Amino acid sequence: MKAICWNCRGVGNPSTIHELKQLLVANVPDVVFLYETKIQSNCLSRISSMCRMEGCLAVSAEGKSGGLALMWRERVKVTIQNYAKYHVDSLISLDDGGVLRFTGFYGQADPNLRKQSWDMLRRVKSTVREGWIVVGDFNAILNDAEKEGGRRKPKNSMDEFSELLEELALSNNREGPDLVKERLDRFLVSEDVIEKMPFLDTKVVRQSKSDHDVVLINTIESKPGKRCGDPKPWFRYDTC
Repeated sequence: MKAICWNCRGVGNPSTIHELKQLLVANVPDVVFLYETKIQSNCLSRISSMCRMEGCLAVSAEGKSGGLALMWRERVKVTIQNYAKYHVDSLISLDDGGVLRFTGFYGQADPNLRKQSWDMLRRVKSTVREGWIVVGDFNAILNDAEKEGGRRKPKNSMDEFSELLEELALSNNREGPDLVKERLDRFLVSEDVIEKMPFLDTKVVRQSKSDHDVVLINTIESKPGKRCGDPKPWFRYDTC
C-alpha cells in the first residue's frame, strides 16, 4: 500500500487541483488523505473523480477553514469506521489478506485545545485491534530538532506529545534528511506494523502550492528484492 498526506491549503483552486493530479500521477498512491481542503464535502466527489480516485469520504470545511478528505482507488477496499471535524478513521484491506487501521488526523492548533485532540486519539486507540497508522498534521513537535528558527516551543508541550506516543505505542517516522520549518506533518506507526512490515519507507514530496509538503508512506516497494543495497529494515523511526 502506498499512501500520501497533504495540507493542500484549499483544494478548490484549479492550480491546486492540477498539482494534486500531477502528484497522483507521479506517485500512484492507493490512499490519499487531504486536510485544510476549505470546501464543502459535496465538492470533493467531483475532485475525487477528476483525480481518478473512485472512493471518497469528505468532511466539510467550516467557513473558510478546515475540511478533510480520504480518497482511495477502486482496487483498494476501505471501510470507514468513524469521522468528525478533525479525523477520519478507516480500515484498509491489504492484498495479503491483512487489515490496517488508517486514521487521518488534524490536530488542534490552539494549545489550550490540544488535549481534545489527544483524547480523540485515545478513543480511537481503545477500538484498534489491527496494526495502526496515523497520518496528518499534529500541530506539535517532539523536540527542538524538529524546528528551524522562530521561538522555542514550550518543553511541557513537547513532553506531552512524546508521552502520548509512548502511551499509544506509536513510533514516529523520519521523513527524509531535510528539515522543514516545523515538522508538523508525519506518519505514526504502531509497533506491530513495524514488526510485520519492516520495509516501510517514508519520504517528503515537495510542493509549490502549499507551505506544507506531502508525506508519503510505502509499505512494500522498498523490500530487498525491489531495492538495492543493505537488506536490513528501511523504516526509520524515533524511539520514544
